[in-house]
Amino acid sequence: MNAQSTTSAPGVGADVPQTRSEFTSLLAVNPNYFGKVVEGPFDVIFEQKANTGYEEIGCLGYHPERSRLEATIVIKRAFGYGGGPCTPGSTQYVRFFVREGKTWVDAGVSATKVHDLPIGKDCAGAPDHPFSHVVGVTYAPARRFCFSPQLPRVRAILSWQQMPPAGDPTFVPVWGEVQEDTIQIRPRPLFHWPVLLDLNPDVLEKVKELQLLEQLMPDPDQGPFGPVPPLPDPIGPVSLNPQPLPPKEVAAALDAGQLAAIYRPERLRKLAKDAVDATVAKLVMQPPPPSRLAALEVAQVKSGALTAPELATLSVSLKKVGLNWSELFGDNDGVGNTSYEELTCVGLDNNAGELVAAFRVKLPTGFSGAPCTAGSTEYVAFWADWNDDCRWEYVGTAKVNTHDFVTMPAGGLAYAATLPIDLNLVRRDCEKPGIHKVRAVLSWNAAPSTTNPDWTPVWGNRLDSHVHVHPGTGYDGTARMTIVGGVNTQFINPATGVTLPTAVSAYNGIAADPRGCPFGGRVVVHGPTDPALAGTTYRLRVSNNGGPFTPVTQSFWASDNMGGGTWVTPAADGSAQWPVWFTNGLGVLGYVDTSGEGTWTIRLEVGSPFVVAQTQRIQLDNTGLGRDGNLVNGAHVAVDPGQLGQQACGKFTQGMVITGTFDANDEWLDRWSLALTPGGNVVVPPGALTTSAILPTVGAPGGSTWQLDTSGLQPCGYVLRISVHDRAIVDSVVGSGHHASDDLGFCIDKS
Repeated sequence: MNAQSTTSAPGVGADVPQTRSEFTSLLAVNPNYFGKVVEGPFDVIFEQKANTGYEEIGCLGYHPERSRLEATIVIKRAFGYGGGPCTPGSTQYVRFFVREGKTWVDAGVSATKVHDLPIGKDCAGAPDHPFSHVVGVTYAPARRFCFSPQLPRVRAILSWQQMPPAGDPTFVPVWGEVQEDTIQIRPRPLFHWPVLLDLNPDVLEKVKELQLLEQLMPDPDQGPFGPVPPLPDPIGPVSLNPQPLPPKEVAAALDAGQLAAIYRPERLRKLAKDAVDATVAKLVMQPPPPSRLAALEVAQVKSGALTAPELATLSVSLKKVGLNWSELFGDNDGVGNTSYEELTCVGLDNNAGELVAAFRVKLPTGFSGAPCTAGSTEYVAFWADWNDDCRWEYVGTAKVNTHDFVTMPAGGLAYAATLPIDLNLVRRDCEKPGIHKVRAVLSWNAAPSTTNPDWTPVWGNRLDSHVHVHPGTGYDGTARMTIVGGVNTQFINPATGVTLPTAVSAYNGIAADPRGCPFGGRVVVHGPTDPALAGTTYRLRVSNNGGPFTPVTQSFWASDNMGGGTWVTPAADGSAQWPVWFTNGLGVLGYVDTSGEGTWTIRLEVGSPFVVAQTQRIQLDNTGLGRDGNLVNGAHVAVDPGQLGQQACGKFTQGMVITGTFDANDEWLDRWSLALTPGGNVVVPPGALTTSAILPTVGAPGGSTWQLDTSGLQPCGYVLRISVHDRAIVDSVVGSGHHASDDLGFCIDKS
């Protein structure tokens, strides 16, 4: 096989390397095809790592208030993504890791579908490629008080068609790349001492001893004994918290006198001593320019609202704090000043339904104060040309709080601003490209215009990009169930209630097992937030294995478009009002709490009187996995009884061959494994442990045997563990499943 050969898409002349077009097949036959990853007889055929010819990470960012990590994926070519929008296409995965102390913590993985989209031109005649997708995960670690800023390092691994393995921050993809950046975690509020928020920053520095109480005081977002466990409500990329914090108030802009006091020379000299980077220390010593200190006053003057006497009074006030009136209006050159903050990427998160703008805070000071103060606000206004006619439509403005961080690295801090949007307003069928132009306008401490898309900020910048809205059914006034159990209903077999081979999570794009998955636990049902359905009465009813239909009355959480939400409790007959986007952005219709096995049917009824609008069958698997050797659902491991009887207290002599049996079965088996876990730094020789069953994705029949040759094992304590996973979608989370394990402990003594 020639690894460099190419294949051409019919009729388009697009050359795609065979290493790309047959990537999945090549890895299935030889896992070492692109580089050594496993031991064994597999040779490296074509060495390749981190190829960014087709996709790359544009930016990383973090939204402190929403506790959300974001990665922008730049799609660079027209072909090489597995097919057009009417096909399953292919998958871009991003796994996030966050440095906590000396350890990289796996923050989770998200994914998005990508397709072949021929390069076209937007209404201005510019190419609509490259375009940007965004994926993200919720990352909400234990938070410190504001006296101890948290600025962890983040690593994102982008990998096309190959999910980065969990817990491995060293993984380097074949197609994709690895990027790092530094983010800022929102501090814990001083909720026991609110008066401290009004103290002078110099006074706050003298009470840093309060941080010693962090281990003794509960985080108001978490509860007295750690994080409050969320209900099994798989909001996924948006929020897993059924009781989110109220929206953060926007910090009031400080006037020139207040800012001049914060950035007086003697205080800057003191702050510079806390800098961990020599370059940053030098930057700290440089006070913000007059036009930034007097940004509030400059905005007032430009508004034209001040009278002549007011202008004269203002001029005198500024002179008292050392600011010259003539120096305040020369910094804006028509494109915005980006020396302090700058937009770097704009994209669309199809999973979460959000426009996302990544921006960088580039300097350690100039943001109206340290984390224990109100700080300042970065505004990001979003615009879109959904109709591709060069007419910008204002979508909304997002806000992110920023502060001075003298402990930041020289490269700055990466932030993200997110704005939920209703994509069903602009969604198109798969025959249309669905590429649109979007714009973000970043402005420090002054809200951008909501009427002029060409408005230029004083501090900040504008950035345009193209995005792809995934195809689907837009608004059509039809009441239906769009998502059931975390999976779009189009991916659930209507006859069996099992997911189809092409099913993916509707929340984060992760593929479900192609063998088909049943459901378990809480099944969340969604519907379209179509304005035509507003005010419609509906209800959900369920039938247990062909029994009578009963109403669903469980309260459910409805997240609004501002990050808040409320509980909705259906009436005794299950009736409720159809969701609208502003108050229920995800279109949640209800929670179906399942039990047992078999097939349930969910029925959507609308109107008055109620009329059946749709039914959806789901196959259930709520049994879980036991440890009793059950041939249907079990995980069990044991030593042969006769051999065990010859040994005392589970001790075996070095050199013996130990034998035993194990069971690893489930009606919906995903995989099983049998592994020997040694103590200390003992290494288990290859081939020492063998089993009669060798396919980990096929059940091991009852009485399957294992054999362990101890001749190469050092005297030590060992644990032989059997682990079994099924492929049920539990609590509407794809990839959750049931899991069981059984352990066998023993010792090896010297011969």
